[in-house]
Amino acid sequence: MGGNSHPVPLTYHEFFTLAYLALHPDWVFSKEQIYEAVWKADPEHCRAAVANVVYSLRRKIGDGYIETVVGSGYRFVV
Repeated sequence: MGGNSHPVPLTYHEFFTLAYLALHPDWVFSKEQIYEAVWKADPEHCRAAVANVVYSLRRKIGDGYIETVVGSGYRFVV
């Protein structure tokens, strides 16, 4: 990703969020759905956690892979 051949270190939540989205390309997932799938917890207070992980992923792998779908959530773009 990003055209570089060096490994990109990811946290647990970054890795599994990226994997979850990438396994379902072009599907739109809400922050709550991502939180339930990755954190395995009730998504009641998930908004900041998911947004922070997506922000961090974009900084590490580039902006072109995870798209924000306004009012809906996020999707992985191929």
